[in-house]
Amino acid sequence: MIYKLLEAGSPSLSVKLPETSAEEIKEKHNLTLRELRDNLAGTMAATGCIGLSANQCGILVRAFVMYTNIDKKEVTLFLNPKITWESEETNVFSEGCLTYPFLFLNITRPKSIKFTYTDQDGNTQEGAFTGLTARIFQHEYDHMEGKNFTQLASKLKLEMGMKKARKKLKKIKKVA
Repeated sequence: MIYKLLEAGSPSLSVKLPETSAEEIKEKHNLTLRELRDNLAGTMAATGCIGLSANQCGILVRAFVMYTNIDKKEVTLFLNPKITWESEETNVFSEGCLTYPFLFLNITRPKSIKFTYTDQDGNTQEGAFTGLTARIFQHEYDHMEGKNFTQLASKLKLEMGMKKARKKLKKIKKVA
């Protein structure tokens, strides 16, 4: 199943989500963890992104999927993830988000992280990422915290980025 994405400003995107059990997901959404993973992964592939939080699709559970190996398109479901450590070393990278089409902002994030999560089989796991995978994880994690990448940019950078995004959307609408 391919989910419809919520638009920026949707109240569901600004709510910090509580931990969710596999049983709650089954009861409230009639989905197993594997089905949730497959549906989110299918939506992620259909939209061409590299990570997707369940709440971006209107499913208010503390879960997201991302490519843990982009070259091989390996997808992992992270249920109830917790960042347990962040490096002091940071890097800056241009980030975008499906919620904000054509908006790209230079965002500073920790270069490396360690975390825990529940996998698609219901097992508790530990992991660590550095570089791009750490960035994707943090971006999707922010969604579950009710935050988004626009809140990590200066007001001026956000305004400039929004202006560029509006121009791009206007140009695309003229062609369509």
